[in-house]
Amino acid sequence: MSEPDIDKILSYGEKLADEAEVFMLDYTDISLEQREMAVSSVFEHAGRSLFVRVVKDKHIGISGTSDIARWKDCVDAAVSSAGLSEQVPGWTGFPEKTALPKGSDPFDPAVTVSPDLAAEYLDRMNAGAAIHPEARIVTGGVSLSNGSATIANSGGVYYMRKMSGISLGMDAICDTSTGYEYDSSPFLDRINPEKIGEDTAYWAKSSRNGVDVETKKYAVVFSEHVVDSLILDLFTEAVNGKNVLSKKSVFAGKLGEEVVHPSVSISDVPMDPAGFAWKRFDSEGTVTHDLSIVQNGVLSAFLYDVKTASQANTASTGHAHRAGNGATFIHPHCLKIDAPKADVMDKPCLYVREVIGAHTANSLTGEFSVEVANAFFAESGRFTRPVKKAMISGNIFDILRGGVSISAETKTFDGAIVPKMRIENMQVIG
Repeated sequence: MSEPDIDKILSYGEKLADEAEVFMLDYTDISLEQREMAVSSVFEHAGRSLFVRVVKDKHIGISGTSDIARWKDCVDAAVSSAGLSEQVPGWTGFPEKTALPKGSDPFDPAVTVSPDLAAEYLDRMNAGAAIHPEARIVTGGVSLSNGSATIANSGGVYYMRKMSGISLGMDAICDTSTGYEYDSSPFLDRINPEKIGEDTAYWAKSSRNGVDVETKKYAVVFSEHVVDSLILDLFTEAVNGKNVLSKKSVFAGKLGEEVVHPSVSISDVPMDPAGFAWKRFDSEGTVTHDLSIVQNGVLSAFLYDVKTASQANTASTGHAHRAGNGATFIHPHCLKIDAPKADVMDKPCLYVREVIGAHTANSLTGEFSVEVANAFFAESGRFTRPVKKAMISGNIFDILRGGVSISAETKTFDGAIVPKMRIENMQVIG
């Protein structure tokens, strides 16, 4: 594969527009999928994607190609698309070159993209699941990847970031109950395939013979999965600068105001050692930094990329990510929540490990009504009875305003380090 001359691409783009930017992604990956107890498919991919953005008279155009030899056509298409886009008020330009903070990339040379390593981790998941033979494994999967991303622009930015990744997932059934577990990381030594398999089978086995639930308010403990997919996802939408600008955020116009309980703080820490992001710059080349979003209940920041920051007459916070078509979207790198810590499982509660329908929650109002999965009544940190079927409803902003307690132990996801969370007096529908 020939190496593209990025400087040449930028130079050509600058002749046709006011500014030019190149984002290039190199990748290699492999996926093994298992049905029942046999490998059902193997997928391997390798390639390079080139995305060009240009700015002409404050109009932004973008184009992409996987045929690097056609980079001129790609630039020309980006210039043409700029003519069709709306002008960006207050456009301040692509980021300029600056000194990067110290730090490493989320890259582990031990994550080799090979069928042998993928098969080994699949076997180890199955070995873990065998501890609970009552459960039957339905599907399993392993994905391995590595690659690099390069961002360069006419302002002098020219940064490269190496990345690796391993993702594991498995689901099982026992009678009519199901269980699922997954994990991912850039680093091989942070993945425990035996535990993923064991937990998958355990949740399926232990969820059998569930009891009915009386409709009333309970003390509810959300697992890290639920806190991530429900609480933090909706919070992230509320502090997304694009949503704030379009008045699709409950926090619009509330900077400097108390929006959650004074005991709650939320921040984004891109280079947190326990996180997976390890981003010194975002996908536009803006240098990242620790950002306090909510400090002691008071809203102190929104998340912006260059375009939305220009529209808001502020600076980018370095939260641009790239979608598959090369366009940017806004998302935290490593979100962390701080609140009073406690043994959240010590007192009686309804423990909810997963919810079904988190995507249906209203990102503007924060209201949700979702079905629980792998839920249990618990006392003194022990599960006593599985729950047959139930729904929970509420409002995540009301939950955060009312105050919560969180566990000291956490689980790391892509984009957040997440604790369990205890909420008193949550509506449960049997």
